[in-house]
Amino acid sequence: MLKKFTQTTIGQGKEKAKSPEQLPAQKITELPKIYQDDSFAKLEKPRGGAGMVAVAVILAILTSLTAVFTYEGFFRETIATDEGGQKIIVDKQENITVTAEERLKDMSESASQSVVNFYRQPTNEGTNFYEASKSLGSGVVLTNDGWLMTSKGLMDKIGTEKYVILASNAKIYEAQSVVKDPGSDLVFIKIEASDLPVAKLGEARALTSGQTVYGFISNYPSAKLASLHAAEVTTGAGGSIVESTEKMSAALFCREGYEGSLLGAPIINLAGEVVALINSGSEAVPTAYLKPILDGLLKKNKIERALFGAHYINLAAHPKINAKDAELITKGAMISGDKNIAAIVKNSPADKAGLKTGDIIMAVEDERLGADKSLGEIIQTYSAGQKIKMTVMSGGEEKAVEVTLGKVE
Repeated sequence: MLKKFTQTTIGQGKEKAKSPEQLPAQKITELPKIYQDDSFAKLEKPRGGAGMVAVAVILAILTSLTAVFTYEGFFRETIATDEGGQKIIVDKQENITVTAEERLKDMSESASQSVVNFYRQPTNEGTNFYEASKSLGSGVVLTNDGWLMTSKGLMDKIGTEKYVILASNAKIYEAQSVVKDPGSDLVFIKIEASDLPVAKLGEARALTSGQTVYGFISNYPSAKLASLHAAEVTTGAGGSIVESTEKMSAALFCREGYEGSLLGAPIINLAGEVVALINSGSEAVPTAYLKPILDGLLKKNKIERALFGAHYINLAAHPKINAKDAELITKGAMISGDKNIAAIVKNSPADKAGLKTGDIIMAVEDERLGADKSLGEIIQTYSAGQKIKMTVMSGGEEKAVEVTLGKVE
């Protein structure tokens, strides 16, 4: 019977296929019983077709909205908003599941849109050639209405010279205002612009030794990257282990060092995030230092830093041997001076709170001091005038100290 069925449906391959109406009636009845079984449901036209389509569309919309809210809620963080509603966004994604080769081209094209280049202001109409070799250095766009960020090293190089800024939209801008951060080597410049592509910001401390990062040699006429390898994020190149609660001294060092043409250029990880700006031939300043001051910068056009008034050694980075019991102290910030630097600034909030050389600050409020965040970085998350509680080890005893922060003038 199977043989007859096969011959009926396939045929000899030489004749034109016949329609079911043209087939002899007796051949159709020769189908195997399994194909004639009443247990097979008949194919019918789906009912309520329009309703099913509507349900499908609604489900698709709900699914996409859920995906957007999930991304915004779990993977992005707004760190500041100005009066016009402009937001600065930090991506919190950490896992990169594709190779550097797959991401490099896309990352270069995407990140380069938010990079700006600095040039000397032309003296006459005949010398307006903006070549990569003539660039003084770089910076990045913070807000689409024209706030830029670069490094003190680049601005020191420019000095008193007049300069212009070339953005990725091929337009030339002049600086309207320049605001220097008293707590770091970051410099902020305002230009009159709109709809500029904005840089994504990341954390330099999230880098591991040997991890590949990229510095922008130039952005115009095309993006050129320098491949670098992160060495460490530690205190500045001065060699002193003593830090200030008002001056952010940590820097990102790369094994290769930095060329002079890279001044102000962003250091970008494989996620396309700007983690630091190159400040000199050896170090780059982390962009995370701008978080506590950004809100005031956007709303007031100025930077306000909190004043505590102490110098210290981060024991998580530079452990100390306790002479009494020979144990290694690896936590806290020990109040300490250095050469011509006083441990406690006279009449400062730290001085008024009774802190002295050798005291070890273990925690600020509920935040314990460790390797991932220094005392200065924690202090700078607070505002001038705020009262904070500290846990302090003094003379072998733990005590609570309340401090009212001042303002850096």
